[in-house]
Amino acid sequence: MGYKLRKADFFSESAVYGLIMVSALLMVTDRYDVTSRDVFIKVLITVAVFWLAHLFATGVARLSHVPDRKSPIHESMQYALVHSLGMLIAAVLPLAIVLLGVINLIGDEIALWTALWVDVVLLGVLGYVSAGSWTQKLSQRLTMGSATALLGVGIVLLKALIH
Repeated sequence: MGYKLRKADFFSESAVYGLIMVSALLMVTDRYDVTSRDVFIKVLITVAVFWLAHLFATGVARLSHVPDRKSPIHESMQYALVHSLGMLIAAVLPLAIVLLGVINLIGDEIALWTALWVDVVLLGVLGYVSAGSWTQKLSQRLTMGSATALLGVGIVLLKALIH
């Protein structure tokens, strides 16, 4: 049985976790007056390491759910790869914004703050779209999107207090 990438994989718990992780990393790494380049490298490497750890953990945990087959490891790892891609995809836009600071199209502070606020918006979109799987009521979808975005606002507020 092969696993194919679905729209739901972009709006998965790994995508939410990826956005939260990137936001926290942006908050913490910028605390030490580093450049966009430093932040970009640290966030990119950390996301890659956490993604590999998540991939491995998901694959190992999935082994217990795979029926007796000739290649349970292959099937488990394929499942893990598809279902953990959200974590990598979630990091693309914020890192692209930080990259604008690296190549000096925008200032370092603007790049980092913009990436954080984009994460807030993306968290809201993830919440809104995910709620669409269980309700078509606009008010409930907006509530879920707002609640998810508030998590990002909390991280931004922490950054403002720490910085």
